[in-house]
Amino acid sequence: MHDGHEEHLGHHHHHEHQGGNTTPEEAVALLGYMVAHNEHHAEELTELAENMRNLGLVEAAEEIEESVEDFKEGNLKLRSAFALLQK
Repeated sequence: MHDGHEEHLGHHHHHEHQGGNTTPEEAVALLGYMVAHNEHHAEELTELAENMRNLGLVEAAEEIEESVEDFKEGNLKLRSAFALLQK
């Protein structure tokens, strides 16, 4: 997991560059990156839920675990879109 919030914020600078002036190749590359990036976040959230469960924060852990399932479902759709663009 990331050591600090500041490091993580610096990691997200690319979000500012998703505007309309990209090439199709850049858009496809960005989508591929985002799919992998989201998978990494799902792993981090799973760790967070486990930590919360260990701290006795069971209800919060369960909510996070449910959100991770939703997150993964959304990412499957993004991965499907990415695969379509690879054809």
